[in-house]
Amino acid sequence: MWSMRAAKEETEDKEPSEVLDRFAQKIVERRLATPAILFLESVKPLSFLGNQTMVFFQPIVQSIFTFKSYDDIMTLLEDRENVERLLRRIEELEAEEQQKTRKEKRRRKEAKRAADEPEEGADE
Repeated sequence: MWSMRAAKEETEDKEPSEVLDRFAQKIVERRLATPAILFLESVKPLSFLGNQTMVFFQPIVQSIFTFKSYDDIMTLLEDRENVERLLRRIEELEAEEQQKTRKEKRRRKEAKRAADEPEEGADE
């Protein structure tokens, strides 16, 4: 099968985990972790076909939009291992985000309780 060896060599200069991390971070920031995980798990067996689809639509997409990392993502999605790495990174970042949210809720709840409690020695 045809492979994008030239593009792959260019992408190897950039750390794949760096590109995947940025991509995963954007997904989590937009609160799309669950749909992204569902989608990626569903299409993981077809990752090479998805890569080739991205290659086919590249001229159209890049004439309309300016994605700086389109080539990097396209090349990385050619390999199933990278799809699995992306899934794991999304799950890690989502877990971190949920933990931060829980801590913030707990802090607000404690602050509210402290504000609602009457001060000691105050006449009621």
